[in-house]
Amino acid sequence: MALKRSAIATCVIALIGLAIAADLAYLHLQLVANSAYTSWCNVNETLSCNAVLASEYAVFLGMPIAYAAVVTYVGFAAGALAMLWIVRASRRRQLATALFGVAVWSVLFSLYLAAVSLFVLGAICLLCSGLYIVNLALLVATLRLFTAVRVGGREQSAWQDRTRVIAGVCGATVLLLIGVVSWKAVNGEQVLTAEDIKRRDPDFYSWYTSRPTAAADLSGGHDKGQDDALVTLVEFSDFECGHCANAYRSLKQVLPRYQKDVRVRFHHFPLDSACNPSVKHSLHQYACLAAMASECAATQGRFWEYHDLLFENQSNLDRDSLIAYADRVGLDRAAFVACLDSDAPREAIARDVAEGMRLGIESTPTIFVNGRTITGAPRADALGYAIQIERANRSRGEG
Repeated sequence: MALKRSAIATCVIALIGLAIAADLAYLHLQLVANSAYTSWCNVNETLSCNAVLASEYAVFLGMPIAYAAVVTYVGFAAGALAMLWIVRASRRRQLATALFGVAVWSVLFSLYLAAVSLFVLGAICLLCSGLYIVNLALLVATLRLFTAVRVGGREQSAWQDRTRVIAGVCGATVLLLIGVVSWKAVNGEQVLTAEDIKRRDPDFYSWYTSRPTAAADLSGGHDKGQDDALVTLVEFSDFECGHCANAYRSLKQVLPRYQKDVRVRFHHFPLDSACNPSVKHSLHQYACLAAMASECAATQGRFWEYHDLLFENQSNLDRDSLIAYADRVGLDRAAFVACLDSDAPREAIARDVAEGMRLGIESTPTIFVNGRTITGAPRADALGYAIQIERANRSRGEG
């Protein structure tokens, strides 16, 4: 009877985890397709599934953690059900041991992810926190399952006492986790002033405030974010530029935390003499073609989805690949190809290049944060500080 109850409990808990993991996998897929996507659990800067799922820590050994979690919980549920049908005691013990081992690993990995979320990203994913609790519950359930097939008689009572102790520790951990999440939710991230950041990171403050300023609120380009945002981030970029790809990754990590306060405007500045007269030699063979393709995607309302695909697949920007990406984001292929062969995208790129030349841009990426010039790809933490400085200044009427 103890075996049956423990197996059913393990299966039910695993199915709850599967539902949460499936939701996380869906949100991760949406963010990959569109970095501007806002998930339902993106409550604020602190309680932000976007900030966690869009970070580099959402992928482990090349696989999104959410996808691995789906597979893991399917395995837990299948293993628990199998315990009800397996007759041989040795097979039951082997399977119970395996399930308990995976549960221990899941809890340890949850502790790692919780630490990253709290102390590195400074954000909490509510769905992820739900999985941490599920993993603790699975640890208790699989331990009971393990003891049910390993011991019997008088030893059973001793094992049950140990299980209760472990369950108590897990319960205390859950309460601690809930307490930390609640404290972060109430206190959140304070709006830092320039003086706050100066005290926290004087080297960054000195570097950033020494950057030149320019009137970079330009016409044209491609916007995302609210028009009344406190911070306008203007980027001149090249789809074949490695440093631009690094800037893209930094933006992808930081923007979900400040989405309501930041408007992003993208401008082309391909380092290719085929469409940029300021470049004497073609440094990037496919930069102009990729920029043209993104403009053709824009005519069908898919610029940002296509923009993300180009940076994610930077080593493959030939014509056939660009057409394949158009298919992937659901563009009308015939209209896309016709646009690619026309002069319209070249004209849009020429306008951006002219603006860039007027501003004296010589390299990519060049980023203007409320006019403050950053050349090169800033780290995600540096970009976050820059946004906080500008946001705080604008909130106080400065700048």
